[in-house]
Amino acid sequence: MSSILLTGARAPVTLELCRAFAQQGHRVYLADMNLFPIARWSGFVEQYLRIPAPVQEFAAFTQALKDLVERYQIEHLIPTCEETFYVSKIKDELPCRVWTNGFELMVELHHKQRFLDLAQNFFQIPATLSCADFEDWKNAEAYVFKPVFSRFASQVIIGQPEQKCQTPRKKPQDWIAQERLFGQEICVYSIWHQGQLGGFAAYRPMQRAGKGASVYFEGFFRQDIFEAVKKFGEHYQIEGQLSFDLMLCGDKLYVLECNPRSTSGAHLLGEDLASCFLSDQQFVLRSTKTKAIKLAWLLNQPGSIFSSDFSKLEDVIWHSQDQRPFFLQGLSVLELLYLAIRHRQNVLAVSTRDIEFNG
Repeated sequence: MSSILLTGARAPVTLELCRAFAQQGHRVYLADMNLFPIARWSGFVEQYLRIPAPVQEFAAFTQALKDLVERYQIEHLIPTCEETFYVSKIKDELPCRVWTNGFELMVELHHKQRFLDLAQNFFQIPATLSCADFEDWKNAEAYVFKPVFSRFASQVIIGQPEQKCQTPRKKPQDWIAQERLFGQEICVYSIWHQGQLGGFAAYRPMQRAGKGASVYFEGFFRQDIFEAVKKFGEHYQIEGQLSFDLMLCGDKLYVLECNPRSTSGAHLLGEDLASCFLSDQQFVLRSTKTKAIKLAWLLNQPGSIFSSDFSKLEDVIWHSQDQRPFFLQGLSVLELLYLAIRHRQNVLAVSTRDIEFNG
């Protein structure tokens, strides 16, 4: 039995991880900055611990993690959200196994253009330029414009005319222009032990919160996707969690970007998650199982409650042996709404304001 510290208790995937580890007999501790993160309510948690925000108080964040690791004799630290970049900075200072890559590689993976340089020998990549070198503004509709550091597609500009692309033109060094592809979106979530694949789940995002995170997802498997991800992870000796956004255009598979952290595929691995980290076995999702974050879907599309898909889908928050997160998730939403009003941001932006990494 191990002592495990999960950071990012605000995320549904952290709740999934918490349940998976606890059901295998491990002691699970949670840390986050929020007062009411959703995983806090889980009965599988030994203790929830509030810590300073890495964006605003990095030194205090560092000391808090060191203190928690020592106090609770933590053996494994698994960051789940964008605090993972700040954890990677201090990885070598923590006396436990830290499930993340070193900081320099993390930055390369997160940077939208530098990642494609890493990926070009393993995937097909769409034509991509820094906006500092981009000149085809009159055909802007044929491109996707992204900040080099971003998340949830919250700032992405897709299929817009030149006059709607002023931000990339004002800060061209901070944006890329990527060829706009049309096809089937595929996402991948994977878990790695120093370059050895422990878990793999590919899925189709069936519904999204805006342009970004998936709230309803369906398992999807193709051998060529699996092989490309496996070769990439082995080559770069990946440690921890690694996620990809891909586009399947006919028979051609393109990689768009990478997120070196948890994503919704963790829900599809479910009970096998703990073993993906702490065993020598390899777990690969080959089914088309479906799950949904129902409250998030409902808040974004209230009419979805009347759809047949909504009623039949398994909700990731509900667990018959751990019901409090389901019934108390409204408190987590209310806290986000309060923070959005306080900081004058939308809910998606405020959900990462204290942990996001922008280079």
